[in-house]
Amino acid sequence: MTKLVLKVKGMHCASCSTLIDKLIGKQEGVLSIKTNYGAEKTAIEFDETRITLEKVDELLHKLGYDLIRPNEALNVEDEEKKEARKTDEARRRAIAAFVLSAPIIAYYMLIHMFNLKHVHELYGIDLNYLYWILSTPIQFIIAWPFYRNTFTAIRVGSANMDVLVVLGTSAAYFYSAVGFLFFNIDHPFWESSAALLFFIILGRYFEAVSRGRASVAIKELLKLEAKEAHVLRGGQEATVPIDQIQKGETVVVRPGEKIPVDGVILEGKTHIDEKVVTGESFPVGKTVGDEVIGATVNQEGLIKFKATKVGKETLLYQIISMVEEAQATRAPIQNLVDKISESFVPAVVVLSIVTFVVWYFVFAFPFNAALRFMIAVLVISCPCAMGLATPTALIVGIGRAARFGIILKGGEALEKAYKIQAIAFDKTGTLTIGKPVVTDFIPIHFPENEALMYSAAIETGSEHPLARAVIEKAKNANINLPQVQNVQAMAGLGISGSVNGKMVAVGNAAFMQSLGIDTAGHMPEVEKLQNQAKTVVFASIDKRLMAVIAMADTLKPFAREAIQALKNMGKEIVMITGDNPKTAEAIAKEIGVDRVLAQVLPRQKAEVIKKIQQEGKTVAMVGDGINDSPALAQADVGIAVGSGTDVAVQTGQVVLVKDDLRDVVTAIQLSGKTIRKVWQNLFWAFAYNVVAIPIAAGFHLFFTTQILTAQTFLPAAWTHGLKNYGGIGNMLFSFTQSTLRPEIAGFAMAFSSVSVVTNSLLLRRYVPPMEKESQ
Repeated sequence: MTKLVLKVKGMHCASCSTLIDKLIGKQEGVLSIKTNYGAEKTAIEFDETRITLEKVDELLHKLGYDLIRPNEALNVEDEEKKEARKTDEARRRAIAAFVLSAPIIAYYMLIHMFNLKHVHELYGIDLNYLYWILSTPIQFIIAWPFYRNTFTAIRVGSANMDVLVVLGTSAAYFYSAVGFLFFNIDHPFWESSAALLFFIILGRYFEAVSRGRASVAIKELLKLEAKEAHVLRGGQEATVPIDQIQKGETVVVRPGEKIPVDGVILEGKTHIDEKVVTGESFPVGKTVGDEVIGATVNQEGLIKFKATKVGKETLLYQIISMVEEAQATRAPIQNLVDKISESFVPAVVVLSIVTFVVWYFVFAFPFNAALRFMIAVLVISCPCAMGLATPTALIVGIGRAARFGIILKGGEALEKAYKIQAIAFDKTGTLTIGKPVVTDFIPIHFPENEALMYSAAIETGSEHPLARAVIEKAKNANINLPQVQNVQAMAGLGISGSVNGKMVAVGNAAFMQSLGIDTAGHMPEVEKLQNQAKTVVFASIDKRLMAVIAMADTLKPFAREAIQALKNMGKEIVMITGDNPKTAEAIAKEIGVDRVLAQVLPRQKAEVIKKIQQEGKTVAMVGDGINDSPALAQADVGIAVGSGTDVAVQTGQVVLVKDDLRDVVTAIQLSGKTIRKVWQNLFWAFAYNVVAIPIAAGFHLFFTTQILTAQTFLPAAWTHGLKNYGGIGNMLFSFTQSTLRPEIAGFAMAFSSVSVVTNSLLLRRYVPPMEKESQ
């Protein structure tokens, strides 16, 4: 099974993405395909034994699109140059269309603005020949891509925005040409076809520029990568391109240089600016054994580190890959929009024909007036605005989140996150640092060092943070730990095994009870420790109590601030922990948690989330993306915190690269703002079509005429009746006249798409609350 996110070139309208999904999706071996017009990407999952990528590329090429395969992908500089060439070409086409159409537009504007008579000849030359000469290159050379895309769409039995443009402008052009040459019509529609195409081409140019700005996040991430690195080879330092670094090699980084790849420090200490990748505001101190992240900047001392992740394994490329995949996905709301868009173009064609029939045959309007209504309906309709409403907002929102070290895995996560009502936090490692220290070690019937040796020895068989705290205490006391045999770990209870031939166990009271060891005599002391928010475990040897061990874990920086901010947003805060109720309550009280669920075993966390969901609440789970995988998967939105360089293995729908709980607030806020932009875009896109199409069809003329004239609807009624009502009538008459012109309709259609993209771009102004405070 192969899953790829690939660039698709040649999409020119939102209907293209629907066409690609429809035709490629039904091919045998294609499991799923989701194409995003705004991002110019497709996320495809297919079985290579049944269909090859070459076959998919071939099918797309027949549709008129180019698939950029992984081995054909350009670096960011080449990609930008290619995009710049395309933008320049679009600009040149817009300028050429303007130069040729300007004389025609200016002439007809003057005629209508000052109510002048048409001048048919100038110095004995019929001006219609001039307008015909100027219009023809616009129609068939500058606007040729519209015809090419239309032929492609019709060939595969589909229809898109270009079909409407070609039908409308061709009708205006051929009516003008044929009518002028053979029927001597008084008023050809040269200005309609020429001006209409100019406005549409200009709108496409502005749309391309805006969409380029919307997808700038990926380009910025790609630019962060270092170009070369200093590597130790054969005892000598060599400067090599970044793609030649091998795993395990030692890399040297001087102050001010970029870290080329991910690795672990072998020598030196420094502070590293990680903001560009993780969003961390302040430089992070690093020393031997600490991880470094590629593309971050070494600020101080010289360091040497071992390369552990190179090429596309690095955190930077993991983020880029996940953001690209997320931007290629669609929010659930987009499915409804796609269904509407799919039927939109055929419906508009039918409506335009009905409009012509009604005005020409029912109301006996002149042929050219009825044709003008039909053309206006064809060109004012805009499925592109609807198609762009969701993807452009998602692209900007997901890209903005990545800027702050937050990876939103697609539109579904965005659409759900802002609806969250309850947020469940795992305690250890999420709310707390996850590195507890032993605060109290109380031996019972044994010398302290001996009890500590046995306790720490058995804990070497566990990966639990509490176990590491006991081992750390033994190391600090310079105690050598013996070998352990027959280790058995019981999740959420404790661990047991053989040390020097003795049966040793460390665990909670329930674990001791299961081993037949009585702890009741020590419970008053235990309760006192628990009331201080300390976790208490017991150690036993040969079924005799050996020690009481108390440990405390400190809260993460900004934990209180994040919890308070979430409560201010109206979210219920739940803490899930394996601790006893008293310890859990003490921590909950300290940070302001609403509900505590204590003594929850790891395998029970998913069930706990399910129970909260059964209360009718939308639940988010915040925890370790690996250890808490079942709970993260069960939650409506899983949020994995502090993933470091392992973002690719996270289960969560939202992955927070840095270990800052305030990013949970940012993720929810940005989700809400992005979805609000989606609804704003959809509202204006639908409202535009709902209002514009009837106006283009001339429906408003019927109603304004009836109100102002109270006469039966006839051509003479609106022509003369409106004018008889003085200033108001003249104003309404002028308004209704201007809205009927196809070139005005084309202008409105072209800029409806631009307005949707521009509205989405406003998301780039979002700044998280903590960033505002630090400014």
